Amino acid sequence: MIVETTQVIRTRAVATRRPVRRGKPRRLKAGFGITAGLVVLATLPVFIVLCVYAYFQILGIILPGVQVGGVQVQGLTVHEAVAKIDRVWNVDYRITAVDTTELARSWVVMPSEFGLRVDALANAEQAYSIGRNQGIIAGVTHIINTWMYGGEVTPWVILDPIAARAGLEAWRARVEVPSVEGTLALDGGEVVQTIGQVGKILDIEASLRLLSGDPAAVMLDYRFVPLVMETIEPTIIEVSATAAEAERLLGSGMTIGAYDPVTGERFNWVPTRREIASWLRIERDQSEFHIVMDDGLLAAYLVDLDISLGDNRFFDHDKGLAIVKGDLQNGNSETLLINYQPTSYVVLPTDTMATISFQFGMPYWKIFEFNPTVAARGLVVGETITIPPADAMLTLPVVVNKRIVISISQQRMWVYQDGELFREHVVSTGMSSSPTLPGIFQVQWRYVNAYGSRWDLWMPHFLGIYEASPGFINGIHGLPLLSNGVRLWGNVLGRPASYGCIILDLDEAEELYNWAEDGVVVEIQP
Repeated sequence: MIVETTQVIRTRAVATRRPVRRGKPRRLKAGFGITAGLVVLATLPVFIVLCVYAYFQILGIILPGVQVGGVQVQGLTVHEAVAKIDRVWNVDYRITAVDTTELARSWVVMPSEFGLRVDALANAEQAYSIGRNQGIIAGVTHIINTWMYGGEVTPWVILDPIAARAGLEAWRARVEVPSVEGTLALDGGEVVQTIGQVGKILDIEASLRLLSGDPAAVMLDYRFVPLVMETIEPTIIEVSATAAEAERLLGSGMTIGAYDPVTGERFNWVPTRREIASWLRIERDQSEFHIVMDDGLLAAYLVDLDISLGDNRFFDHDKGLAIVKGDLQNGNSETLLINYQPTSYVVLPTDTMATISFQFGMPYWKIFEFNPTVAARGLVVGETITIPPADAMLTLPVVVNKRIVISISQQRMWVYQDGELFREHVVSTGMSSSPTLPGIFQVQWRYVNAYGSRWDLWMPHFLGIYEASPGFINGIHGLPLLSNGVRLWGNVLGRPASYGCIILDLDEAEELYNWAEDGVVVEIQP
């Protein structure tokens, strides 16, 4: 009995486990669901991508992540992309036009001003073509790549040569730098100069060649339009050397010196800068300026100086012209000599040739030279005769820095050098029966020891100054010596005693002889 019971229990126990066995299919069904879910999750991105692909394909728009030169065109139709690309690259985009010879000269410009533009339609179509017409696998691949990494389309730049040339032509005047000619002028005694400057003009052909060589690099890489400039040289650039010469002339501080040998006066005329400028002209040849002295204008200035001397005095204008030009150009200073005009005189009843000669300080024979009729027939009361110029006896070049002055009334001699008193001497002039002639004379003859045959005497250190009559010379000398050895007039110096000459002490006469060269003026006062 006990055995049987046990068996029953086992049978039931077995029977009661069946539901557990029936639970095993439920565990298998749950595992299948997880697998299915994983499959779905794994295929979902593909599905999404396919959907996106289908979306972009069906709507005809550009794939995501695609851009043209950095311009996002994803999700746009070709028409919309064209508009955006054109606006960004051809309307809003700016580059720089640069003077290739001077980079600081630059201008911000639209590329289209020089015929450069991005082909918006071609670039839009290229962007649209990405992922199309290559099969679904290639298309899906493109979507994935552009979505993750982007898709870049390089802008396609084109150059319109006609528009480029027109643009360069339009810019020619704007970028041109006119050349500046150097100028030089004198204005109110001042030097006015302008340094010439090199100009520039746009070389259209050379600029066009650079644009045509690589338009894309010009617009996208370099981002500047090369404006090739051709230099224009002015005819004259540098004027400083001539300007410096003009300034030297104007600032020379020159003095026009003149000497009156009759009166001993000195004149020093100092022209102003304005006056010197009035004599000069600025002339130019093909390549430079020159300073030219206008002789006519300078002569007019000298005429004014001449007039200031009075009616009877004048100077040689040609000589004055040469002196002034030499002084200005070379710094060679020379003194002008003042000359005298002849004068006229109406003969009085009391006149003789001797009185007229002493009145005007002129030897009678010199008056005859100017009045040959009078020399032939003598004086006629009431007639007008010509008196020789006061400097008529100065036949040698005048020594302007030395002068001997003798006073008959004071029996004195004064010796001047460079306008200063050098020596003063007591002298004896001619006695009343053979007087010394007053006038303006000159050292013209020199004898260490001259012989006077009429008086049989020797005259040491003789300086001949005038002919009292043709062949009869009066001069300055030391105390004379008779042929018998007697020295004359040693105790009478200071009183008239000679036969017309001017007598000095022996030592003084020797010193004067050695000092006074030919041409020294001797003024004898009454």
